[in-house]
Amino acid sequence: MTASSQTRVLAIGAVLLLAARPGVAGPRHYLAADETLCSSPPVACIEGTLSYEGNERLLWLTGRVDTVPGPGLFIVTLRGSNRLGHVRHAPMEIALRGHRGEIVDFRMIPDYPDVANWRIDRIEFRPGPANRTDRRP
Repeated sequence: MTASSQTRVLAIGAVLLLAARPGVAGPRHYLAADETLCSSPPVACIEGTLSYEGNERLLWLTGRVDTVPGPGLFIVTLRGSNRLGHVRHAPMEIALRGHRGEIVDFRMIPDYPDVANWRIDRIEFRPGPANRTDRRP
């Protein structure tokens, strides 16, 4: 085999290895899987899944509004700590139109890249249309 054909074989092998490689996304951690997340007091609830993608640092809440008194802001505050023990908080502020069955698909990257052990700390609901953050023209 000549040097040129060896180079070709190695290049083809490298391409095949890259194409066959599993997805690069890190492990997905479920903070709530198919659960009802309710504010305290329970005036607003979302049935859904809250997860954290490790490599992408993506917090993701998907689901549907179960109960809600009207439009407002549904806030899920997550708590985590880094290796040094410093506690961090990441609020997920989700504007709701106030309709039962409303689809929720909210994603965010928290400000703290050194935290991977997020958990739900508290959930609250702030009523009022002035709290909407998804204003569109």
